[in-house]
Amino acid sequence: MTTNTQQQMMDPPAGKSVLGSSNEPPNDLEKNLTRPLDEDKVDELGKCLFTLNNRRYGPIAGAYVVVSIVEGKEWCVGQLNADRSRPIILFEDKIFNSPELAQIEAQKIKEKRGESTPCRNH
Repeated sequence: MTTNTQQQMMDPPAGKSVLGSSNEPPNDLEKNLTRPLDEDKVDELGKCLFTLNNRRYGPIAGAYVVVSIVEGKEWCVGQLNADRSRPIILFEDKIFNSPELAQIEAQKIKEKRGESTPCRNH
């Protein structure tokens, strides 16, 4: 499972607030789900998350999502991530057979980590 520790990111250019990219490769679940997606749109999503995260990259505290990984059968808990190549971190050990169970787990993670809903005013 990926934890909410600071990821190893590329060094941004000096004096610039730009979206970096993680040095950590995507896990197998992330690779399988993003492979068919348009690379430019994935990059654009990462840029939007970077902006929403006050121009900081990395996992966004309190921003958990439920992602369908097998249509109508399996759902996974993920965390939004301001990263151009990996905008969602999927927790490979948090897979459920209903979206409701995944949502409950996402809430438990958020509470356990003491995170609140992300706010742009920080």
